[in-house]
Amino acid sequence: MKDISEYSPTFSPYETLIHLEDKIMSGELKTFQALKSYAAVLVGSQRGKVMLKRAFDLQRQLHWGFFRDLQPATFPALWSQVVLPDPDFDFAGDLKGYMSIPDVYVGILDIHGYTHFCRENRNNMSRLDLLDRMLHEEVRAMAARQGVLARRARGDEILMLSASASDLAETALALMDHFSKPRRVSLAKDGKAQGNDMLLPPFQLSAGLAGGQKYTPLVVTRDGDLSGDIVNTAARLQARATRLSPHRNRMLITSHVQQKLAAGNNPRQHPHLADAKYLNTGSVSFKGTSLLVFDAVFVKTEAWRLDIQQSLEDLYSSLEKGMWRSKVLEDALALIIKLAKCVPTFSIQREGGGPQIDAMEFLGMTRKTAEAFAADRFEEAIEAFNELVNLLSALEGIDEVALEYLKGIAEGYASIAEAFASKVESEIFANPGAVLGAQASSSFETLKKHSELYAGLLVKARLSVKSRKASWYNVADECAPANGVRIESRK
Repeated sequence: MKDISEYSPTFSPYETLIHLEDKIMSGELKTFQALKSYAAVLVGSQRGKVMLKRAFDLQRQLHWGFFRDLQPATFPALWSQVVLPDPDFDFAGDLKGYMSIPDVYVGILDIHGYTHFCRENRNNMSRLDLLDRMLHEEVRAMAARQGVLARRARGDEILMLSASASDLAETALALMDHFSKPRRVSLAKDGKAQGNDMLLPPFQLSAGLAGGQKYTPLVVTRDGDLSGDIVNTAARLQARATRLSPHRNRMLITSHVQQKLAAGNNPRQHPHLADAKYLNTGSVSFKGTSLLVFDAVFVKTEAWRLDIQQSLEDLYSSLEKGMWRSKVLEDALALIIKLAKCVPTFSIQREGGGPQIDAMEFLGMTRKTAEAFAADRFEEAIEAFNELVNLLSALEGIDEVALEYLKGIAEGYASIAEAFASKVESEIFANPGAVLGAQASSSFETLKKHSELYAGLLVKARLSVKSRKASWYNVADECAPANGVRIESRK
């Protein structure tokens, strides 16, 4: 058969299918509408329906890319969202090329340690093949049970698509649980469960979930790949999760996904989500776009992180309002106190050795910092605050988001302190007599020649300036716009 016009009921189905498959494989019939139009002579008969279904299955496998496993029977919810169904054949349809619908969610997962594992086992093809099969087969099967379409995208990256935020999040957490357990598997050459034991180590995953926004487009390319803002957002959240926690499981989600999850889930259908809570990590900037991001807390040993939620939100509020005169520092110190009380094993090794700093001693240091600031000893307080943040950086188990904000605040106050010192010193130099008195003023001028003594007297002079608080407020207000602490994604 050279053309479908030659078809007659006397032709064998095999010969007709071979002809249609040749047309599909050559790229002449990429869509079902094109197939249906070309093979209109087959429409209406039961035998023609069977042949069209077989031909459409080949189209899916060749031209639907990421969606090649998508069928209405196995993924009904997702099918209704991303496919334009054919009015005559309930098994067929064509992918929407551009979607802007609220009920589509994208997840991207990355496996920590994948590259290291491949490098270590480059001469052990059996272990590499076993991990490869986990990524290709087990991931797809586990996701499909939740109605989620999943496929290995590149290397160790897993791309997932769902019509339900709960199904997508449940799949992500189930995969984290699955990969986090060491696996001993018996495999023979034919892949059956017998033969030599083989051990796969536990792997940690990072995930980013996005979607649920009415006007955020999802683009399906001609070869069936995904692109668009939803995919980009999920990828950036996943990259941020990896940066925050390169050695443990972490899932970051957008506020739209969090709202869907917070609305409730079926514990039987979503057992991993049953006890999950969501920590507000504030707004994160992604190349000019700011998103409110939530961190899923799903491990019991990390439940303490929920206790710092209010302290974090107080800090977000004072930062957003630019309250650098005092409120930002007060809220930052309140967060530090909360961390000292909540981190399960609080112990920091001193620089240079010696006994470790425990929570009690650290709280004392925090209290002295607050007292110095309240007494208008701003320079001393900022220096002490910076030391507190540096110590927290060495604390094992510290909440990475809280630490990220505290580091940004320390940098902000360092710039304020520098500008404040310059302002106060200009007042001293302009009229040292008014600040220090006649006798001290004379000593001040003399000691300029002796740097160490001069530096000590300058510190004393700064503390003697009567307009210190007004100057601090003025400088803090001037620096506030530039000191807007924003968490930036690096991808």
